Amino acid sequence: MVDDFGTRDDLLEPLIVNQDHEPGPSISESEGEGSRDESRGYFRYVIAFLMSVGFALDYLLRINMSFALESGLVETNCTSGYYCWSEDLQGKVLSSFLWGYWVTQLPGALLIAHFGANIIFGTGLTLATVATLFCPLAAKTNPWILIALRIFIGIGQGVTFPVAISIITKWAPVTDKAFFTSLSAGGQYVGAVLANIISGYLCDSSLLGGWPSVFYLYAIFGFCWSVCWFIFVTDSPLSSRWIGQDERSYLERSTLPATTVPIREVPWREIIRNVPLLSTITIHLLNGYGYYMLLNDLPKFLKDVLGYDIKSSGFLAGIPYISIYLGYLTSGVTSDFLIRKGFFSRTSTRKICGFVALFLPGVFLTALSFFEDKIIILIFMNIAMFFNGSANTCYFVNYMDLSPRLSGITSGIGNGLCAVIGLIGPLIVGSLLDGVDKADHKQLHNKWKIAFTTASIVWAIGAIQYCIFGSAEIQNKLEYSRPVTETKSKTTKISTETKSKTTSARDIESPNLIHGVENKR
Repeated sequence: MVDDFGTRDDLLEPLIVNQDHEPGPSISESEGEGSRDESRGYFRYVIAFLMSVGFALDYLLRINMSFALESGLVETNCTSGYYCWSEDLQGKVLSSFLWGYWVTQLPGALLIAHFGANIIFGTGLTLATVATLFCPLAAKTNPWILIALRIFIGIGQGVTFPVAISIITKWAPVTDKAFFTSLSAGGQYVGAVLANIISGYLCDSSLLGGWPSVFYLYAIFGFCWSVCWFIFVTDSPLSSRWIGQDERSYLERSTLPATTVPIREVPWREIIRNVPLLSTITIHLLNGYGYYMLLNDLPKFLKDVLGYDIKSSGFLAGIPYISIYLGYLTSGVTSDFLIRKGFFSRTSTRKICGFVALFLPGVFLTALSFFEDKIIILIFMNIAMFFNGSANTCYFVNYMDLSPRLSGITSGIGNGLCAVIGLIGPLIVGSLLDGVDKADHKQLHNKWKIAFTTASIVWAIGAIQYCIFGSAEIQNKLEYSRPVTETKSKTTKISTETKSKTTSARDIESPNLIHGVENKR
């Protein structure tokens, strides 16, 4: 059955239909294991791997500046010179990335309809790579030129997450959606691990001048990735020349219906009124508060509070991201298994992931702030980050649950707001530590206790509201709605066509109607 908007009512089933094609044979979630064995191809995992490497590159280009500032780029105890930058100026350099990052979240998703998700994803990271190559020269010339380049890098990377949602929707079988998402987007944590472990050693070496090496080497890596991406990745399986026919057919009938949405067809009013979607966006942005705080300031905590040097703090700061990556993969496999076997509904599974991802890490984050033993602090930190790995399995996948058609746009809204609130955490940490004597260990530790407890409270609020208002059921008003003007236009068109058909029918049924006047005469 087709409604007035041309959408199929049978799509309301936990269906799997072809993209932009007639519905094919459906595959229920309980049949997931057998269907996976019959797929006869694994090219989709090449897509997942290249996307994962892309996200790793994303974080390498994002974090390198933090290490450059800590290891030689900026002079200490100076009054003048090219690299004599104040703490305020250094803060502007670090935060400038996020100034550009949040701007392109939503525009990136809206451009999918015009250029294709794979083109936008690859172009954004390639432009960010080019800008990274010129960062050392900009730093030697003028710090404000460096700030401009960092803003541009943020603009290029801002499209990655919302656009990735569109690619995943078209390449991920519904029975493996959470696991495929974990493989694809989990590269961000691999990138964070590599950035923290490798950057410290590169900056402390004499290779390519020390700190400039984290820009030059990461840029070279980025160019290599770009070549592979544009060769192998397409917007969907239908347009790929590398995928086998059996796997193509399998993906045609086993992926969620995903279509590109022009700006004029986005139901903005329904987006801002949909409670489950707003709950998903809320847990997304509140998770970002604590996540960005740890991403930017964990090396500082390890160096100032626990007393590790730049090499050691870089290595130790990378370990929590190994934990979060393992937690991400574990939650992806587990949630798919729970849904496929019918142990929990999709909504209950997402809520469990949300609770585990935010509430439990908050408990451990608060607890570690009351200890001074390095080993206990590091253990608690890694437990907290392991549980936090379930976050993306909650909200990142939930955008696709609620509306596959609008998932790129809604995730772009969430990630954009997340980037904005991500500015707040580091600012609060900076204000807490401002003027604190690093030699006063007790005062320094108390300030960090406030920072960690605040993040825990924010995370707890996010988890609780999602458990109350969250959902993983498809939202019909989002998935099948059209703008009011378009609806009126279609209604008018249908009405006109109906009147025309009615008049034609009368003419056929009454052939003498035209001659009625002549008969009366």
